[in-house]
Amino acid sequence: MEYGKVLRFHRVKQGLTQTQLADGIISPAYLSKIENDQTVPAIEVLELLYERLGLDFQEASYNHPSKEKLKEWYESIVFKRREDAQQLQEELLQQKETLSNHHLYIFFELFRIRHLLLENQVEEAYEVWEDIRQHKDTFDEEMEFYFHLISGILKYYSTNFDESFQELMEAKNYSSSLELEDWEYSDLFYLLALSTSQANHISASVFYADQALEIYQTHYDLAKSADCHIVQGINYSRLKNYAKSLENFHLARKIAIQTEDIVQLRLVHINIGTLESRIENHQSAIKNYEKSLEYNKESDSNFQALDSLTTIHGLIIEYYRLENKEGCLKWLNEGEKILHSFPSKSYELHFAVYKKVINQSENLEQYLEDIIIPYFQEKKEHVYVIRYAMFLADLLENQRMYKKSSTYLRLAIQLLNKHSHLGGILL
Repeated sequence: MEYGKVLRFHRVKQGLTQTQLADGIISPAYLSKIENDQTVPAIEVLELLYERLGLDFQEASYNHPSKEKLKEWYESIVFKRREDAQQLQEELLQQKETLSNHHLYIFFELFRIRHLLLENQVEEAYEVWEDIRQHKDTFDEEMEFYFHLISGILKYYSTNFDESFQELMEAKNYSSSLELEDWEYSDLFYLLALSTSQANHISASVFYADQALEIYQTHYDLAKSADCHIVQGINYSRLKNYAKSLENFHLARKIAIQTEDIVQLRLVHINIGTLESRIENHQSAIKNYEKSLEYNKESDSNFQALDSLTTIHGLIIEYYRLENKEGCLKWLNEGEKILHSFPSKSYELHFAVYKKVINQSENLEQYLEDIIIPYFQEKKEHVYVIRYAMFLADLLENQRMYKKSSTYLRLAIQLLNKHSHLGGILL
């Protein structure tokens, strides 16, 4: 039993200093050594410290409650069984050990973060994470695994994809010394596939998605298999293997129709639309983008709103490339309606650019130079820096501002050389 970690956990949780806990029992310096597992104190000392913290020393020392229900709860969260997850959480909260036992409390809070994300309570999830990480120096290896995995998910939510990948790799390192179940390994591999795909480590994403898919298929998990096919479709599209990309999207679509998963159907058609746009099949891109919007439902989900904004942005691009001003304005209006309820600075700027282009605004070049390109450079969204830099270079060249034009053309070329999979489609 790691008494020191338990003492430190409960002391910090109760807001006590080492001096306050040690007062009249031992010196603060000696308590510090106990908390850091640098010494093993007498049983009598431990009993007094536990008593001051309101803990039962015998119970805390010899009875380690089972984590089976916690793991059952966590599994229901991972597999998005919302009703089961809610019921199990309520049952766990009725057990006093859940919040009073050091080990159970840490696992409960870590799993609760993922439950909050499942319920789209993102801000509260970050608050719980901030609170639990103050106890990090009391974690064992299993706690470290879940902490890094959950941290990776939170980094992904905040679009820090490289940091997400690093956190998930830390979790993977800890997993080697643990006895995880297959579904936990597949979950880890799938999360790694997502983060590496978004961080543009495409080969790594293909590798991890294949590993996850192999486990999901072994266990006949259709929904998770479809998720993997969507990620692989995106990866192969970026690698310009469009046939392989479409093959994966169609497999995902087939499964989603069978399981009636409208979220997956929406994602499949968004991504097929993006692929068709890449190969300049504009009408097919429009058809798929509009099909994806048919799978929207009444929801306050940030993810659905983001998907809708992404789709509408794609539709605006396609109508612009077809020189269809009416189509552009129609979808600009639809996009602005969504922004009223779900503000997004990035899409606000995208839509503002198209409005200026359609209205032939005189300050378009200045707007791109002073606002748009610096914003996406700061966000490290290289695809948009490339896109807007190339567009600005063309505008400046038409005005015979060749020196300035070449500056932005060089910027786009440098980024294309570094991130060749991104492409540089004009607006």
